[in-house]
Amino acid sequence: MTKTTKRALVSGSFWVTATEVLVAIIDIARQIVAARVLSPSDIGLMGIALLYIAVLDSLSKTGFDQALIQKSKDVESLLNVAWTWHVLRGFLLAGLLAAAAPFLADWYELPVLRDLIWASCIHVVLIGLHNIGLLMFTRDLDFRTLFIIGAIRAATQAGVAIPAIIIRGDVWGLLLGTVAGTFTSLIISYIAHPFRPRPEFSWKKAKELTSYGKWITVLAILLFIIVRGDDLLVSRWLGPTALAFYIFAYDFANLPTTKICHVLGKVAFPTYSRMQEDSEMVRSAFVETMRATLLLSTHISVVLWVIIHEVVAYVVGEKWRAVVPLVRILVIAGWIRSFAALAGPLFQALKRPDLDLKMNLPRFIITATLIWPAIAYWELEGVSWVVVVAIASCSPTWFYGVKKLVGVGPGEVLRVNAVALLSATILIGCFAGARHLLAGGLWGDLGSVAAGLVSWAAIMLVAEAWTPVKLVSEIRHLRKALK
Repeated sequence: MTKTTKRALVSGSFWVTATEVLVAIIDIARQIVAARVLSPSDIGLMGIALLYIAVLDSLSKTGFDQALIQKSKDVESLLNVAWTWHVLRGFLLAGLLAAAAPFLADWYELPVLRDLIWASCIHVVLIGLHNIGLLMFTRDLDFRTLFIIGAIRAATQAGVAIPAIIIRGDVWGLLLGTVAGTFTSLIISYIAHPFRPRPEFSWKKAKELTSYGKWITVLAILLFIIVRGDDLLVSRWLGPTALAFYIFAYDFANLPTTKICHVLGKVAFPTYSRMQEDSEMVRSAFVETMRATLLLSTHISVVLWVIIHEVVAYVVGEKWRAVVPLVRILVIAGWIRSFAALAGPLFQALKRPDLDLKMNLPRFIITATLIWPAIAYWELEGVSWVVVVAIASCSPTWFYGVKKLVGVGPGEVLRVNAVALLSATILIGCFAGARHLLAGGLWGDLGSVAAGLVSWAAIMLVAEAWTPVKLVSEIRHLRKALK
């Protein structure tokens, strides 16, 4: 691999991370306003509408994008076929949603849901019309341009949604922001890339893409049932308010994991694809990616477990109190997910998407089997524990596939991440001690969080000098590896 490519990979990692951080900050601001102004029921209504968009999206996903990124040559000749399918798919999904809207409104006994779904069809059509040329930025590791597009889209969505939420005080403000953001990114997609797609129908070319994408299609359906099947049942049997609580808890608990997974998916997959002919380089990149991922996700998950009390009490309001125990369960699932997500890009880039499917199959079986009894007997907390058990079931195939493809076994995984795990355990102890001594009231709660972090930092600095546990050296190692 040339120095130019290596620089592109490092730059890509930076820009994707910057995109995720910026978009997360903007989204958090929008979500805080929505949580303060709107009722959980209103937010749950929007969640139901987006849920059924996701249902149809998952059932019709082809994996064409992944196939185009993974291919090493002759990609441009396939772009028009893929774009044609995306456009047709968008109109098809919008038509199905529009037809289903009255039935869904009756099923949920929520008349406003019909109009909300009808209006959401605009969002679906706009997504299908996006310029597929943007995919070439990912292939070329030009994530700086994608950063700009993502930032403009997020800023537009928040810039429209926040005033609309405040002025209207209802769910339509959220929808206006979503549609505005999608329309803006559509326009930018044609400004940013010179490729001009045109309709093309070729069964031969579609078949070439499908031969790789079929595994992605099946995986997308399984992942939808795994990740959103619980939302479907919660929305129907516990109602929109319970759905809002569950979505809030899931999104908050998985915030670092979601962002890390997005970086992995956007950077690791094309990176491993570039390296696929050099097994030693793939192995080295995977180990360093794993080390960096768990170093971040382990510590951030501990912090989220602790601060959810303060977030509810002093930021979003007491009407969201029910999410506190849910977050503390789902943080466990989020941390395991950050580990499990390491394997997906590796399996797909090394032409083994079947391993990704097999890794998630036990997760699907556990979710499909246990989710309904969990809702019936333990409601939202039961659902949260099912999520934990399901994501943990990915581990056997994870270890098998990673060992087979890059030769990294359980012992090396533990050795590489030992410092991160021990440091996070110390952080838990520091927070527990500070909470016991200081918590109570605004300043006591904030002081306990600050004291926990300061005491942990002090212990780790002492450990750096006097013990084999060297967190600072671990961070320096990662910086050196990146360079």
